Amino acid sequence: MTMTPSMSYHTTPADTHIRYANALTGLAAGDAWGYQVEFTSYAQMPAYPVAPPVGRWVISDDTQMTLALHWALAEVTDFADIETVTDAIIRQFLLWQVDPDNTRAPGRTCMTSLHNLRAGARWYDTDGAVESAGCGAVMRLVPTAFAPESYWLGLTALQAVITHKHPRAVVPALLLADTIRDAPEHRGRFVEHARTVAAQIYNGTSGWTADPYLRDVLAPITGDVSSYLVEGLDDGTADILTAAADRLEQLRPLSPAEFGDPCVGIGEGWESASAVALALLVADLATTTADDSPAALTGPKALAWASTSNGDSDSIACIAGGLIGSAHPENGYWAAAGLAPEFEPRYAEEIATTARRLPAGDTD
Repeated sequence: MTMTPSMSYHTTPADTHIRYANALTGLAAGDAWGYQVEFTSYAQMPAYPVAPPVGRWVISDDTQMTLALHWALAEVTDFADIETVTDAIIRQFLLWQVDPDNTRAPGRTCMTSLHNLRAGARWYDTDGAVESAGCGAVMRLVPTAFAPESYWLGLTALQAVITHKHPRAVVPALLLADTIRDAPEHRGRFVEHARTVAAQIYNGTSGWTADPYLRDVLAPITGDVSSYLVEGLDDGTADILTAAADRLEQLRPLSPAEFGDPCVGIGEGWESASAVALALLVADLATTTADDSPAALTGPKALAWASTSNGDSDSIACIAGGLIGSAHPENGYWAAAGLAPEFEPRYAEEIATTARRLPAGDTD
């Protein structure tokens, strides 16, 4: 669907369920696509772009943790009770930590933080969550982006700090969740939107700084949410978003065959800021804008390009797939685009089940 200057996207509750299903399918497909070449340098890629998996699509820790986060939110009836939500997320993450399928290059930060939490530390303790900006804080957050209005911001920060206690992890997570949440309205302008939200934080007009739930979530580590958010932007996040905007302008006149490595000039996606910026870049090139210009990439071709990177290929493609899926309120978007991944039976069933249940809590 192409958006003309006179059109805007008005989604219904039913559309939100469809978007969540499309996001889950997209993130899992991108994860499996990129996981094939996760630690392969761009120069050693088997093809340009990397072909989709043959046979079963094997997902990595990115999708596993996304599903764990979904189940944590699904078991909580009152998101206002931060301690209960925290316990639920930690419990599901700890179950994932010892799951027999957790053999797919799980992140060192996640595993270390969870080891500390299992030993009895709280995430905000000195010996609790690792103070890291790694991309584990952003690759799994789709469920919190679809949480009720009063809670999504704080829940996004909470799922991040439980394992990644660093402003440069939390702020990119908030920017990504915000973009996913209203993705149909910002198709083709995701990088631009994230930079606009960052500017609002800088100039003091962001409503995030006064969000009571976000304030309560971050209270154990900061009493000044505004300064905390600015710190996360100043620590390279704002510069990386600028680099992504510049790269987007360089790529728009080119054909996809000339795009090359997505990571050029931005970063490799191993940490949160560059992972989010790269995903926004990929998704911008896979969605239409208000000027009626066709997208350079289809959804599947976007996952292929995101996977063909000199960085954290599965996380970049996973995040991009979730964002692209969330931008489409059309039922069965990925199948219509020509993508029908055959996931392992366990995860095919989990994805189908989670797609039918939004993270609702007590709702607004």
